[in-house]
Amino acid sequence: MDTYTLRRLSGLAAVAAGPLCIIGGLLHPIEDGQGHNVDALVGPHAFGSSALLLGTVLLLLGLPGAYGWIAPRLGALGLVGFVLYFVGNVLSAIPHLVIMGFAASDMAHHHPDMISEKDVIIGAPAFEAEQIASGLGLVAGLLVFGIALLRGRAVPRWIGWTGVAGAVLQLVPLPATPMLTGLQIELLRGAMLIGLGLLAIRSVPSQTALAPAAV
Repeated sequence: MDTYTLRRLSGLAAVAAGPLCIIGGLLHPIEDGQGHNVDALVGPHAFGSSALLLGTVLLLLGLPGAYGWIAPRLGALGLVGFVLYFVGNVLSAIPHLVIMGFAASDMAHHHPDMISEKDVIIGAPAFEAEQIASGLGLVAGLLVFGIALLRGRAVPRWIGWTGVAGAVLQLVPLPATPMLTGLQIELLRGAMLIGLGLLAIRSVPSQTALAPAAV
């Protein structure tokens, strides 16, 4: 596979990740101010959890390629932000969403005593600590990456601002509310992913430009 095809596929994955994450966030259950207590987990959330999981997988597949072609212009700050954001999604979002989508409902039905009181599904101290730490790393990575996009001037400034604003908004202690909390967490970072993906796709030369000149 050539470099341009890989970049195009990465861009497509990033573009698809944005709407899926936003849809998953909108459909995420909220009960009594929490999204992962027993009442929230026993309710219907399979479609939303699956959309968010698929969107996060596509994010992880698309982000390296979408970042890679502008990496030289983002410098060390961009690398730090990318690594923190990527690893944060691997360690925070993926385990969380796999458990949420495939095990949380059964646990809430049959073993409600296992559900965490800290809104992270499983009430195991080590898992709670890992989810909190990796979640903070994810937000920090999004913030640093957004700042790097602004400083590097490699993309339109609105893309960098969506990353910065999306990270800051996640730290605002708003009451957990159905749909609105999903928008708070997913909307702006989803817009950043869509923007990066579209730019990666547009940066690929056309097939006519790539074709060898006739002799």
